Amino acid sequence: MRIVFIALLTLLLGTVSVQGQTGNTDLLAQSPDGRTVKLVWFLNSLPGDITGFDIKRKDGLGDWHKLNTDPILPGISQKKNLTSAEPDNTEASRMREKLKDLIQTGKLREYDYTTFFAKWKNNDKEIQDIIYLASLDFDVSVLCGFGYVDRTVTQKMDYQYGLFAAGTDKMLAQVSWSYGEIPDLNVVREITSVSVPGKRGVRLIWNVNVGKLKAGYVAGFNVYKRGIRLNDQPIMQTNRNDNSEYTWNDQAADASIPDQYSISAQSLFGIEGIIKSYTYNPEDHPESYMRAAVTKIAPLGFYFKDGLQVEWTFPREHERFIKGFYLEKDNMPEGYRRVSDLISASDRMFIDKSGSPVSSYTRIRVTACYNDKSLSNGVEKLYSYFMMIDPPKPQNTRVAGAIDGKKYSMKLNWDPIMNGDSLTHHYKVYMYDVENYRFIALADKLPLKPTTFTHVIQPGIGSSYKFCVTGVSRTGVESVPGDTVTIQAPSLELPTPTITKYMPDVSKLSVQWQYPEVPDLAGFRMYMDDVLVADEKVLRKNAHEFTNSDLKPGATNNYRLRAVTDRGVTSELSPVLTVTVPTGKR
Repeated sequence: MRIVFIALLTLLLGTVSVQGQTGNTDLLAQSPDGRTVKLVWFLNSLPGDITGFDIKRKDGLGDWHKLNTDPILPGISQKKNLTSAEPDNTEASRMREKLKDLIQTGKLREYDYTTFFAKWKNNDKEIQDIIYLASLDFDVSVLCGFGYVDRTVTQKMDYQYGLFAAGTDKMLAQVSWSYGEIPDLNVVREITSVSVPGKRGVRLIWNVNVGKLKAGYVAGFNVYKRGIRLNDQPIMQTNRNDNSEYTWNDQAADASIPDQYSISAQSLFGIEGIIKSYTYNPEDHPESYMRAAVTKIAPLGFYFKDGLQVEWTFPREHERFIKGFYLEKDNMPEGYRRVSDLISASDRMFIDKSGSPVSSYTRIRVTACYNDKSLSNGVEKLYSYFMMIDPPKPQNTRVAGAIDGKKYSMKLNWDPIMNGDSLTHHYKVYMYDVENYRFIALADKLPLKPTTFTHVIQPGIGSSYKFCVTGVSRTGVESVPGDTVTIQAPSLELPTPTITKYMPDVSKLSVQWQYPEVPDLAGFRMYMDDVLVADEKVLRKNAHEFTNSDLKPGATNNYRLRAVTDRGVTSELSPVLTVTVPTGKR
């Protein structure tokens, strides 16, 4: 039985110091009015020589004298003489009616003295369930033979109560009590509520004074709605993360309608504390819980040396639903911890000086604390705290080109990370922009291995390209650029030539054209009536005129021109130029 009781007290009160204990028995005392004393006892095991219990009292320095007339016997029977444990006939009659109702509803079964003892010694589950119920309800403790009410105290002095084996002077446990001493059961501090999703009820949440709760042997709490008690047994549902917070759902409530609740603590002796009222108003609860989003993390001092400044966003229209914010930090992989007290609901900035470990990643989030005690974790933001040191520059940068179908690929390579380099995290590749006279970044992040990057150009006129590579640390600090490498990309396409001028004469023809500058241009090929009359060896890349002699006056000929590169890439033929040689001198 003691196992059940201690488990109950551990659940309700944490680790407790039992008020009166001798050997395997706990004896507790509490008074509702400072004059009447209620006693309850719990046995860890049942000694074989015990047949029942006697309650004795010592007034001041006096001798022990027995209070009960008949032995108090364990067992459950409607015929039991309750006046031996509860001298007040009215109270004894009330308890007898309560026992009758508990038996009729199946919550208790009748066990005579002998059967109860036998099942108790065998640790019978049904008996253990009865003992657990007795630990929550003082009336049941008296009905089962584990409780006594002393209504004979009259003098203002200190009293000692002892639990004895019936008919003997063998003391099992004792406890002291002073006249006028009553428990402080005003333990409920604050009551809030949460509307259950789907408007299917109201969840009440209340905080308690844990010290008073332990000292008052609180068995649980009673919840009232409009003065009507809603629970049969004391409520003991605690928040698993906070033993000072209790909760209970009124599943029958309409969350869209205001209502009046009240909550009180009740001790193991059935004594009820002050009832604290609470008004539920659906207007105090949001339809949804919004999240704060961190927008900026700025270092203070030389790269977070003096802390950091955090800024965030949160809807202004939701401020009325929240108490404020908490700043939480995760110095990965430690997990989130709170680094601020409650920040005002109107604030959107906080300076954190709690510090972060060097060479680490840290996550930051701002959690909104709602009036109903709900916590809405914010959208987190990651920042890194690394020393501002330049990584070493990449070594031995080189480039090679290759034609890939109608594209040209330029592949860069550089040496792997040197031994001892703990700063380089990734690389940036830069290409020279001729029009703006500067290098521009082609890629922000590349894998550390392999240390390579390929730049592909589309078909067009060949050109010269310049590249360089920098190493980048985790904090974005770049190294000095490595060696600049240059590569000449070949022309994969050529523009079509256009003949701009021709001058016919009686016996010859002069054809002229213009052509853009192409680095790898070899020259031109001239065709007359689809027959090659001059190739790139004759019409080299600087040629812009072709003269055809010994023509017959009056003859008509068709001319076309084509450009060609050193690698044999050719352009389209120019439009046909049809020329008729004059028959006389022009």
